Amino acid sequence: MEEAAESNQESDYLPPTNHANGGCQNDLFLQLTDVISSLEISVCSWRSASAGGHMADPMSPGLGSAICSTIFPSTVMHGMNQIPPVSQERDLKSIQTEISHLREQNAALRFKLMATDVELDSSKNTIKVFIDEKNRLQKKAKNLQDLLDENNGVNGPLSSPIPGVRGLYDLTSDKHISSSDAQQETNASLSTLHTLIQYLQSLPGVKPTLCGSPEVQKDNQQAELERLKGCYDFMKRLNERLSITLKECKTDSEKLSMHLGTLESACTALRLALQSSEKCLRTYSVLLALVEAKEEILLGQVAVGDLINSGWSLLPKDLEIKTKLFLMEVKKTFGREGPLSESMKKGIGIPAFDRFYAPWLSEEEEQTLKDYVRSLKFDLTSIALQEQQHMGKDRLSHSHEVSHLAEIIKTKVDNAIKSSMEASPGQHEKPLRAQILQELTDTKEGLTEIKASLQLLQTEKRALELQIACETEQERAYMLIRDQLQMGLVPREEDSPSDEKRMVYLKNASSRGEHSDQSLDLQQLLDSLTRCNDMRIHIENLTSDLEQLSSNVHLEKAQAAQVIMDFFKAHRNLFITYQNACRKYKEQQRKLDSQAGLMSQHHLQQLQSLMQTIMNLQIQKTAKDTDSF
Repeated sequence: MEEAAESNQESDYLPPTNHANGGCQNDLFLQLTDVISSLEISVCSWRSASAGGHMADPMSPGLGSAICSTIFPSTVMHGMNQIPPVSQERDLKSIQTEISHLREQNAALRFKLMATDVELDSSKNTIKVFIDEKNRLQKKAKNLQDLLDENNGVNGPLSSPIPGVRGLYDLTSDKHISSSDAQQETNASLSTLHTLIQYLQSLPGVKPTLCGSPEVQKDNQQAELERLKGCYDFMKRLNERLSITLKECKTDSEKLSMHLGTLESACTALRLALQSSEKCLRTYSVLLALVEAKEEILLGQVAVGDLINSGWSLLPKDLEIKTKLFLMEVKKTFGREGPLSESMKKGIGIPAFDRFYAPWLSEEEEQTLKDYVRSLKFDLTSIALQEQQHMGKDRLSHSHEVSHLAEIIKTKVDNAIKSSMEASPGQHEKPLRAQILQELTDTKEGLTEIKASLQLLQTEKRALELQIACETEQERAYMLIRDQLQMGLVPREEDSPSDEKRMVYLKNASSRGEHSDQSLDLQQLLDSLTRCNDMRIHIENLTSDLEQLSSNVHLEKAQAAQVIMDFFKAHRNLFITYQNACRKYKEQQRKLDSQAGLMSQHHLQQLQSLMQTIMNLQIQKTAKDTDSF
């Protein structure tokens, strides 16, 4: 298969033969065909130079080895040459390992062969395109030849020869092209064709066409090919990396599914144990209800003195139905689905006198319940022992392993997404999950800060409202005290003129000489008047002192309110400063974490590059050793 591929590639890279050797050398059509054939030779030589890194004759005998070296890498060829022979003394295991290794190498070689087949098909298509272009140029050259013949027939023979025709003669006269002068002949053919096209464009009746420089086009094609090769290599490496990541994620997911299966089996065992314990609890609850009802009935019968009529008939109806249904369920689940007891068949009113009173449960039913409870306990203990044997301390390890594997898969997927986004920089990058979560946490922190500031403002508002309410109440109290004092002061001022009139009247009466027993009362009245005047003066002093005290209290309250407002403002500023400091600290910590991650990534890249360099050096060393041997 390799020889067929090499023969196909040799046949595809062979330059087309020159079919225009016969005929007159002065014919312009033959000259143009020779020029086109020389161009094809130069194109084939350029293609072989770009593919192999050097120009070589396509018909050279070393082409097969060159093609093999391009198709298969040196490491693969070295591995093929270094396949050790299987000795008869080796055991079956080593032979199987060698067979698997050889199968892997065979698969790799088949993959490389398929890739070379694809490249061969693409080169065939390219050569077909070049052949079509050659046919088109031949048609164009024929048209130009016809046009030139018509021009010679109308205007006579040309006075001056076509520039570069001598070069064409020289080019077509050389049938055999040496490999040493291939580059010079290619340049000469290109310059000759360029001058010929310029001359044909200068002829009358021919429309001028734009002609691009072949050197510039060749450089652009080489740059584009280099860029495409770099992109192809990068995408190939990225594909390999993603495939490795996919395999690792697959293995991790298999491990995760295994641990999850273990945990699921443990959960199933716990669920079964819970069901058994619930059934046991239900059985105990039914038995406890029966015992309590039996105790109440027996106590009542002992008080009455009638112990013969005990049985189902004395039980409450709901408890009787519940007990019978439970017994039927126990018999179905426990595997004793036989005929019912005779007491349940005969009915409620017919007791069985095996004992000195009619029992609530028969001996068979009691034994069934005992066996049922015993089986539930046995199931519960077996599940507990199995859980303890299989899990034990591994439960926590399984849970930790599950979380660890989930984190590993998440990091690998994030790295794969990051590398794929780096591979396509033109595509709009989607925000990462961590970035979205960080933005959400930042918004939550901002909302909490706003809520805290709102709470502080609400507390300040409440304090101010309470202060205003207290001030209004105190102002009302002060106004009431002032009104009371003013009301006590007004009657005293109204009574003062009448007292003065009485004193004048008493003086007149005393001047007339009318002295009686009322002298003592008058003296007391004068004393009371003086005391009233002193009291009025004292009240006025008290009112002035009260007004002064109220003004001082107002000032002190204003100062206290200002102090409270300053305190709340300082507290709010301190809280905002603390929040800003926390935010800055978190941002710095995030930046440091990102820098540490970048440094670790750079360190890993350096380690990988060093490992790759070491591997390359080892490969070169082994290659040199094999070459020396």
